[in-house]
Amino acid sequence: MLKFLWRSSWVTMAGVMLTGIVAGLSNAALLAFINTRLAGGLTDFADPVWFVGLALTVLTSRFVSHYWLNRFSTKTIRDLRLHISRLILRAPYPDLQRLGKAQLLGHLTEDVTTIAGASELFPVLCINFAIVAGCMAYLSWLSWQLAAVLAGVILFGITTFQLCKNIPTRYVRGAREEYDRLSQGFCALTEGVRELKLHRHRSEAFVAGSLAASAEAYRRDSLRAAAAYLAINQWTQLLYFLTIGVILYGFPVWRSVGAEVISGYILVFLFMMSPLTILTSSLPAFSRAKVALHKVLQLDDSLAGTLTIDLAEPDGPHFDRLAMRGVTHAFHREKENRQFRLGPIDLDFRPGELVFLVGGNGSGKTTLAMILLGLYHPEQGTVIWNDSVIHAGNRDVYMQNFSAIFADFYLFDALYGVDVANRQALIDDYLARLHLSHKVEIVDGAFSSVNLSQGQRKRLALLAAYLEDRPFYVFDEWAADQDPEFKQVFYAELLPALKARGKTVLAITHDDKYFHLADRCIKLEEGRITAIEYPQAYRQTAGAETGASIEALASSDGGIR
Repeated sequence: MLKFLWRSSWVTMAGVMLTGIVAGLSNAALLAFINTRLAGGLTDFADPVWFVGLALTVLTSRFVSHYWLNRFSTKTIRDLRLHISRLILRAPYPDLQRLGKAQLLGHLTEDVTTIAGASELFPVLCINFAIVAGCMAYLSWLSWQLAAVLAGVILFGITTFQLCKNIPTRYVRGAREEYDRLSQGFCALTEGVRELKLHRHRSEAFVAGSLAASAEAYRRDSLRAAAAYLAINQWTQLLYFLTIGVILYGFPVWRSVGAEVISGYILVFLFMMSPLTILTSSLPAFSRAKVALHKVLQLDDSLAGTLTIDLAEPDGPHFDRLAMRGVTHAFHREKENRQFRLGPIDLDFRPGELVFLVGGNGSGKTTLAMILLGLYHPEQGTVIWNDSVIHAGNRDVYMQNFSAIFADFYLFDALYGVDVANRQALIDDYLARLHLSHKVEIVDGAFSSVNLSQGQRKRLALLAAYLEDRPFYVFDEWAADQDPEFKQVFYAELLPALKARGKTVLAITHDDKYFHLADRCIKLEEGRITAIEYPQAYRQTAGAETGASIEALASSDGGIR
């Protein structure tokens, strides 16, 4: 933990340590001054000046040390959170799926908070360590024999702690692992609350078998860690009292020591008990921070090696073709307990194409779309954009050519990355077309509300996708939650309008009523392409009304440019 803070900013940490040591030594000097004054050793008229000077030095150096580290620690934690966030955004999607949402949230919340809490204790550590060192120097000046005894006791206490520290650390590590499982249960609770409410036995079994078990394991390991550290602290307290007993009753018998020395020793030693207790009681926080930092560094190591290399922006919207050659992808389906294999897939896409991807549930449609988008990586075969083969080094740039609305999409509360100010008229037009102008307004680039029905939220996601103005659009069952009126608008007006503007659209759909609008219908079964239909015959009988609406939408002033 201290190495991590030192690497983050050794200049600030050196300043914190220096001011903390000054505060601790000044505190010890103030105590020695007071003890000497009580013993009648100081009668100079300048005594109040020394007292005030030492007191102000203690207060000022403590304030500076705490302020510097609080300023430094808040910046470090901010940078750490942003570093993890950027790491997640740059890491390949399959790696993030392997880690899971609960573990990623645990890094961003529990681990970062734990590290922040421990870093804020660092000035306290420096100050109290300096106090103990200063008091030991003063005690050595009073009696080196007693100081030697006290140093031996402290050394014995440190040795016993080193022998026992692995016991609480093991429980701290176990509690942190249980926190990931508990977070996973919380995610399941919030995302599956409707299903749980509809099945009382399921909800009771879920709480008892998942949440309660993880919560109990987390509580048990946390309690055991706390109890182990409490036992260590009580052991150190016992050593303190044994030392006081030796000084009071044993040392006067063994050696001739003045009453002033004994009283001074007892006073200073009692004062030392507080900083020593603070030092030992801060150990659990540093132990938890060590485990948390280890988890964060593990995430860094596991994701850093798979980061994309080229983070340049794409060279404009130029698009000639997208080809998939011999693409395969295999994964294990947990529900069916079998291996599923997609491919080999050979497909070509050109600008201005409207392609429907059809097939039964589990046929591989979404998996194919994810490979097309670059989120999944083909195990065999190649994906070619224009004349470039897509690989790890250029995959991030490749993905910037797509806009997608997934079946389990997420709607952000603002139009991030969109120049709203210069496109307000276009936004207002499409809000009206999507029948959302009475529900939502765009205020400073943010939606006035996203507390809408699923179908309305999908329409807002469609608006955001249109405004991105990418050359390739992918829609996964977009119309599944829409009324028949909006299905007609989506298939007969919005998709052909995108096609008329030269955009390529791949729509995963089951709505065979609109298959005649597609240039191609690609059918998947068990991960393989079984048919490719060109439904021009259907289009000839579709009527002139749909064609007229497409022409009007594509050429209107409200059309996307």
